[in-house]
Amino acid sequence: MMKLFSMRALDSRIRSANTTSAEKWLGYFLGPVGAATLNFTVISYLNVFYTDVLGLTNGFAWAAAFLALFPIISKIIDAATNLLMGQIIERTHTRQGKARPWLFVSAPLMFIAMLLLFRLPREHSIWQIVMVVLTYNLFFSFAYTIYNMSHTLMVPLSTSNVKQRDGLSLFSNVGGNMLPGTVVALVFPAVLMPVLGADYDKWVTAMSVIAAFSLPLTLLEYYFTKERITEAAASAGETRNVSFAEQLRACFSSRYWIMMIVYMLMFQIMSNIMTISLPYFCNWVLGTYNDGHTQAILSAVGKAPLGFGVFILWPLIKRFGKRKVMIVGFLLAAAAEGLCLMNPSSMPVMLAGSLIYAFGFLPSYVYTALMADTLDYIEYDKGLRADGLTASVFTIVMTVSVGIGQGIFNMGLATAGYQSPVQNAEGIWNVQNASAKGFITFAYIAIPLICLAVMAIIMIFLNVEDHLPMVHEKLTERRKAEAAARGEVYVSPEERAEKEAALQEAEAEKKRIEELKARCAAKGLDFDQEEAKYQAKLAAKKAKADNKKKK
Repeated sequence: MMKLFSMRALDSRIRSANTTSAEKWLGYFLGPVGAATLNFTVISYLNVFYTDVLGLTNGFAWAAAFLALFPIISKIIDAATNLLMGQIIERTHTRQGKARPWLFVSAPLMFIAMLLLFRLPREHSIWQIVMVVLTYNLFFSFAYTIYNMSHTLMVPLSTSNVKQRDGLSLFSNVGGNMLPGTVVALVFPAVLMPVLGADYDKWVTAMSVIAAFSLPLTLLEYYFTKERITEAAASAGETRNVSFAEQLRACFSSRYWIMMIVYMLMFQIMSNIMTISLPYFCNWVLGTYNDGHTQAILSAVGKAPLGFGVFILWPLIKRFGKRKVMIVGFLLAAAAEGLCLMNPSSMPVMLAGSLIYAFGFLPSYVYTALMADTLDYIEYDKGLRADGLTASVFTIVMTVSVGIGQGIFNMGLATAGYQSPVQNAEGIWNVQNASAKGFITFAYIAIPLICLAVMAIIMIFLNVEDHLPMVHEKLTERRKAEAAARGEVYVSPEERAEKEAALQEAEAEKKRIEELKARCAAKGLDFDQEEAKYQAKLAAKKAKADNKKKK
């Protein structure tokens, strides 16, 4: 692997010491869209595929119990692979960093896993059940684990500049949620689901197209991200392998780290249960089965604030800090869920509640920046980086919560007597029973309300960002002292990048002059005059840029 990722063809296209526009928009906003679309699709509609297309709840007497238990049991494998992957990343030392190489590896693996996930035997048999288990774990426990582990670490490893890191976190989480969330929540119910219906072949074709869509975007994320923290550690001679036990002790002795894990658990369980229950809520409580507009309208209103909300959220975070903005946001979102509970079958009430909820939930998208702050504090307090273990635990929480959410929801459906959709000769779908409708409403509205209240309480005590100026000052002093003890001069990533940029500019200028001389010789032009014209244009361009900056 070291040899493969020493190739210049696999170098990051980001070379600046500071975050760039290309890095924000291509690496952190657009790049994660591919994998996130896969994940949103699988979380939102794999269960629908199992129950409505394959008819697993009708196939065996024990099928309902199987659908409730197997996602939870599968997460035992997922937990093991996440821990293993975290240690593999921690021991990866390449020219491209320690997490980025695994983004590259994950791209084709997710493509293959997604293809297989929906290509299951149609006839009810033990072989069908075996393939459900195998393909589910191939996607979640293997392919997506590799991606999500490395993706989760990209913001914490990107830069030690808090403002720049907050910006990348916002771009990453809004980009990785807004675009795929909009596609899955709007296009699927409005356009795709009425066409797909319960047709197996159409489902396979649609999911194959989505799988192909993710591949180039994941590679885009790989090429337009950069691990500046890893480079700084290598520059300071801090590339030693930190044992799992050391990381474990450091993390579990940090109250901030423990609070972040509990926060993530609440966040993920809430998000997954809402995502899984949304189609059922729109089909049976708020609208009619696959009517093509109920889910689309509800999702459109819920996603509307995400686009321009970023421009509102970013100034608030810069002024008041992440924690305070998140507390207010979660309380606002909880109040919105309370409004929805008053009349969940009313479209106007649900639209008003969804709009308020969306604004309140926006600050949650900077949680990766809070995780980065926590890792910096652990490095200052314990003298080691715990990136690998933290990414393992975070990814375990994220993936286990999928199983927990799916298991809770399917168990509730089975207990409430959920009836699979049946269409009569006139094209009218069956009516769902009141018990199932009540549980679906509880899952979509009441569970999120409880989780939001817990998350707001956690944020009251998670004040790690207040310590960051002191933490970064002490870490820089420590690295300088360690370099001096080895008889070396510590060079920060910013200084190294500036030197590399100066060398590259000098080389580019040398080539430009050589090309200009060759052109003048070929066309009989005066080199000094042509050079003077070039310098005049350059000066005018610089003056224009300076004036624009002043304005």
